[in-house]
Amino acid sequence: MQLNILIIDPLEKITEVVRQNFDKNFGASIQAIHTLEEGLAFLDKKPTLDLYIIRNYNGLDQNTGRMAEFAKPLLAKLDSIENKTPVIVLGDVELAIKANIYVCYEMKIQELNKIFYRALNLKREDFLHMKLPKYVPFPISNFYLMDRSPCDVYIKLTKTTGDEFIKRLYVGDSFTKKDLKKYESLGLADFYITREEREFFINDLLEQTLKNLKAKGDDETHFDKNADSFTIGTDMIKLLGVTPACVELVEETVDNIKTHILKTGKLSDLFKNVFNDKHSFSYRRSYLICIVSYMLLPRMEWGGVDQRSSLFEKISLVSYFHDIYLETDEMLKINSLEDLRKANLSPRERDIVLNHANNAAMIIHNYPHLPQGVDAMIRQHHGSANGLGFPEVYSSSISPMAIFFIVVEEFATLILTAKVMDTSLIIKDLKTKFTLPSYRKYVSEIEAVFLSK
Repeated sequence: MQLNILIIDPLEKITEVVRQNFDKNFGASIQAIHTLEEGLAFLDKKPTLDLYIIRNYNGLDQNTGRMAEFAKPLLAKLDSIENKTPVIVLGDVELAIKANIYVCYEMKIQELNKIFYRALNLKREDFLHMKLPKYVPFPISNFYLMDRSPCDVYIKLTKTTGDEFIKRLYVGDSFTKKDLKKYESLGLADFYITREEREFFINDLLEQTLKNLKAKGDDETHFDKNADSFTIGTDMIKLLGVTPACVELVEETVDNIKTHILKTGKLSDLFKNVFNDKHSFSYRRSYLICIVSYMLLPRMEWGGVDQRSSLFEKISLVSYFHDIYLETDEMLKINSLEDLRKANLSPRERDIVLNHANNAAMIIHNYPHLPQGVDAMIRQHHGSANGLGFPEVYSSSISPMAIFFIVVEEFATLILTAKVMDTSLIIKDLKTKFTLPSYRKYVSEIEAVFLSK
């Protein structure tokens, strides 16, 4: 996709800045005109373009000797020829804003680019390929539910003379997860795909993953597949955003979690795989949150069976998305300001932790048919109403479901991180941490359900 853009601006220095921006970031083909007369004559030809950029320069008209606005006659000309192409006006201009005219009041490239996306109804992802390296890395774990290579796959060898990429899998080659684990045991974390085949590879990865996930198998095999799909799905959403293929993978994964819990029912059987640390901490905790919620919901005064089913659906989605931006187990185990102070995080990691709840709530806004309240629960799942940071003290001024989730997540975290599995000690820790009645009532329900188990 190459865009054709016309810039009409009397100042060549400004034109060059705009040109470099659109060439570097969007690979656009740029035409530039610097006089009003040339601009009007060019527009008379009704050219086929993707975008006009016109700067509203107030300057001296060389023909009349009077001050004149540069943009107005050009916009009038576009109006007279019934122009349908989007127009961005740089600088303040008094005009009746039409549907296809956008004003960038300040000459800031960042602001101009935001308006550019909006004017052409595009997304940043549409141009990511412009900045991709020749070989694009994908974690080997992304291949776990694939069994054949849709394209050539490379490994990277780091040498003093520079990185060298060696073809390791050929298009059509078959492999198993066991084969992939051997590469990881040698210290390899990533495979590489050429920039040109990246999109094709991602589409096939999602297709094979979903097909493998839906295949029948025993409970343990299915649990393993679901753990892998959880990691793959979260990686793909961070990479691509909420696309239809990603949504299908998320829903299959979440449905598998719910189905397994509903089918099994017995707590000891449900806990069977949770403590197997061959699976990611993130998945095991999300799964455990669903188990605990399923056991507690019948004790809540939140309606009948249908209502509980709806709430379980919401909690399952929240458990999937709430920590999607956290990259390490250390970051995942931070549930309070005290935890954050103790953690040995870089400034970048600290920023990710402080903003992850709000960012997760924002990305899920694009999720189709999102159950009401899911985004609020994600934003508030550490007790902060706006999803930023951690509160000094817990408050009751957030949604009851968010409070429920906070207590359940803390219980799940303590279970998975306990050196000695003693439920009474864990519940004692919960009582110490949560002192408000709106939180303690959920601690009491956990005590009633799990202390005797």
